[in-house]
Amino acid sequence: YTFTLRIDVFFHETRDFKKRKVVAKDFVYSFNRILDPETASPGKWVFSRVAENGFSAPDDTTLVIRLKENFPPFLGILAMKYCSVVPKEAVDFFGDEFRAHPVGTGPFVFHYWAEGQMMAFLRNPDYYLSDANGRQLPYLEALAITFKKDMNSVFLDFIKGKYDMLQGTEGEYIEELLDMHGFLSPVYADKVKLDRSPWLKTDYLGFMVDPDKLAGNPFSDIRIRRAVNMAINRKLLARAILHNLGAPAFGGFIPEGFRSHNEKGFAAYNYNQGKAARLIVEAGYGLDNQLQLELNTTASNANIAQFIQFQLGQIGVDLKVNILEPAVLNEFVAGGKLLFFKKSWLADYPDEENFMALFYSKNFSPSGPNYTHFKNEDYDRLYERALSVTDKDERVRMYAAMDSLIAVQVPIVPLYYGQAIKFIGKNVEGLPSSPINMLDLRRVRKTTEE
Repeated sequence: YTFTLRIDVFFHETRDFKKRKVVAKDFVYSFNRILDPETASPGKWVFSRVAENGFSAPDDTTLVIRLKENFPPFLGILAMKYCSVVPKEAVDFFGDEFRAHPVGTGPFVFHYWAEGQMMAFLRNPDYYLSDANGRQLPYLEALAITFKKDMNSVFLDFIKGKYDMLQGTEGEYIEELLDMHGFLSPVYADKVKLDRSPWLKTDYLGFMVDPDKLAGNPFSDIRIRRAVNMAINRKLLARAILHNLGAPAFGGFIPEGFRSHNEKGFAAYNYNQGKAARLIVEAGYGLDNQLQLELNTTASNANIAQFIQFQLGQIGVDLKVNILEPAVLNEFVAGGKLLFFKKSWLADYPDEENFMALFYSKNFSPSGPNYTHFKNEDYDRLYERALSVTDKDERVRMYAAMDSLIAVQVPIVPLYYGQAIKFIGKNVEGLPSSPINMLDLRRVRKTTEE
């Protein structure tokens, strides 16, 4: 890939750093810094397909990146925040404290950070983008982002006008803001706007299907996996537990928002407790030999786990729910220590490959994201071929075929697709929706009340 860079982008002017123009070698430095073991960046994986010494800058406006192999999603990966450009002299000056004194090129300049409480930013007077009328962006002079665990108190301050936007659905305030159908309560219609849009995120139940880890495990029987899949009423889950803030996952693991998402839905994900119960019996379980399973999840998903516990109980399954700390759950899932777990997967970059990588056999955890250790030769061939295909329409068809295969083999049970939920003050305009739930405040305005 060869990129010709803009010549009007500058690093931020700060108290300790004078602005200067961004040149190609800044990207070479920034990308190599991500790969440097001393940086210990969690984003090192984004350049896993870059060739050795694959970054070069022939001149100030030309950046060249060479890959080891063809990988069509790479441009999407370059748009991730890991790939942001930073100035070497600022990193050298601040050392380990660069995290607390960041210097970038974006629409807002870092101003203040009270860790765990708030961050403040000021408008970048040298930002390179303008609107259609030639007015320089951003419109806002400053912004502040607060971090508080007590979301109910945040809600009260939001209603009083202390905050302009409230993001997320955790907290009892959701019952106050939304009705039972997930729509904004008329009580707040004159103060609040509800913005909801597809978020490239799928919540699911995962089964460990690795034959080497299945001694005496019922999930080695595909009938058990299919029974669990059919026993869950996704529509009821979305309505009764999620307040319709998630869409029932009938269209496979690939979520809404992708072209390869199956809008018609797969028959394999239809609710059918009668058939599920018959599959349990066919697998050798019944009144004298009750099927006992353990589902591992976190406290934030306890209500969902209890719903699944009730649903499986209706087909004669005794489900035990284990509540783990998020870090412990992640560690155990990645280490292949859990046979049945509740997880979610959201897009790091907007390409279906990001979701399909979870079922590629060479991505077995802990070195990759294949937490179920699913292995299927037909699937692997499709996945590998998709990486060599540059025609987008053909890749869409191949990803759809892969998702169809997952529906048949059932290494996971898709539950629901994410939705990005924002409650916005009536006087805020210009905030766009994002399928990866990324805030873009460049064109946001605040109108003054008469």
